[in-house]
Amino acid sequence: MVTCGTDQRLALARLRETMIDPARFSTDHELISSYVETGHPDDDLLAVVFPRSQTDIRQILEVARINGLAVYTRAPWGVKPDRKGILMDFDFMSDVMSIDEKNLFLELEPGVTWEQVLPELSAHRVRLALPAAARSRYVLECAMQREITLPACRFANNQLSTFHAVLADGTEYRSGSEALTSSVAHWREDGGPNISRVFKGSHNTFGIPTRAFIYLYPLPEARKVVAVGLSSRKQCCKLAARAARVELGTEVLVLSRDKAKDDVWSAKGMPAWTVIFGLEGTPKLVKYQARRLKELAEELKLTPKPMGKEFEAAAASALEKPWYAPEVSLGFYTNWSRVDELSAKVEAALKPKGKLAQMVIPVKRGASVYVQYDVRDGTPDAAASVKKLLPALADAGAFFPDPTGSLAMHIFNKQPVYLRTLRQIKQLLDPEDILNSGQVVEV
Repeated sequence: MVTCGTDQRLALARLRETMIDPARFSTDHELISSYVETGHPDDDLLAVVFPRSQTDIRQILEVARINGLAVYTRAPWGVKPDRKGILMDFDFMSDVMSIDEKNLFLELEPGVTWEQVLPELSAHRVRLALPAAARSRYVLECAMQREITLPACRFANNQLSTFHAVLADGTEYRSGSEALTSSVAHWREDGGPNISRVFKGSHNTFGIPTRAFIYLYPLPEARKVVAVGLSSRKQCCKLAARAARVELGTEVLVLSRDKAKDDVWSAKGMPAWTVIFGLEGTPKLVKYQARRLKELAEELKLTPKPMGKEFEAAAASALEKPWYAPEVSLGFYTNWSRVDELSAKVEAALKPKGKLAQMVIPVKRGASVYVQYDVRDGTPDAAASVKKLLPALADAGAFFPDPTGSLAMHIFNKQPVYLRTLRQIKQLLDPEDILNSGQVVEV
């Protein structure tokens, strides 16, 4: 390939021509600024383009390669362009391509939102594992980033099966058995070297997903939401851990008072901590599970307070929607034995910075646990305080599933072989460093 220089006017004219519809190309400064991280200059972002097909994406990448431009995609925290480039937004690629009720797969494009797809799934009597702390309203983005899910106790957080992506040179990459033209089994792993996993959590650093298959789940025969209140996080975690280990509950959520008020239902006399259980199965099994929860509390010598029908109805409704993380928040994985220790570190650093709302979710039947903190009504320096805290938490043993920026470099610098491998894969898939250069980690 021959690079023809960096004539930005010609490049933008070519992109405008490629998009055809004026609504799919913009150089509006206000719109461009909305994609950029707060406080970061936006001079290097020349335009926003809205592809509506894989062909459009290939053409955009070709213009970028020829003119030496970077291609960025939106990021939950905002992009930080480090060289001249354009931003690609997938709002026009919003087709739900198929809902396979028999094999339980949802096929979709990257612009499909949770709010768009849920009514369609309801009509087919199937459902998705909904996010518990989403930073994006897009289903595929959440799946690619392995966002924690509300039913993580039963279904874990890996909800992506196979996917198609476009690499920086326009080549189509297909994960797993998607590479076989005759394939109808979207759940298979790659044969040979498996580099598909590097796409997950990469924020489109290695390629741009254009189509994917997400796991679906049938509606249960019967379902009941049970919620009880306790006086401490330790007591709630004790009950949640025991229930998870004996396979009680699809959703098991431990919520502080502020978290319960913000995301479920606000009422007078709320207990300091609440545990919510989503029980599913046959009517007989659900009835047994509800009784068994009471028995577990007695065995643990706990005296939980039933939250009542109004709260449980509100909780049932809340569990049917995606939960979003506020702009200032953090989440990490740990073991049950370390929840109090790591929570104490967070609270010592952030309590003066705003109202802390906490959520604890057992993962894979309590094999690990996810801890989420939302900072509500924070001080102006709350975000900076969170950023400063993250490396210390990582050093203390907190596992961050989606580290970016300075936190990613702090973690990866301790694993030089791993970082070197990421750089080698980036060089292989994107030798000119076109895609999201420097946005997640310096690869």
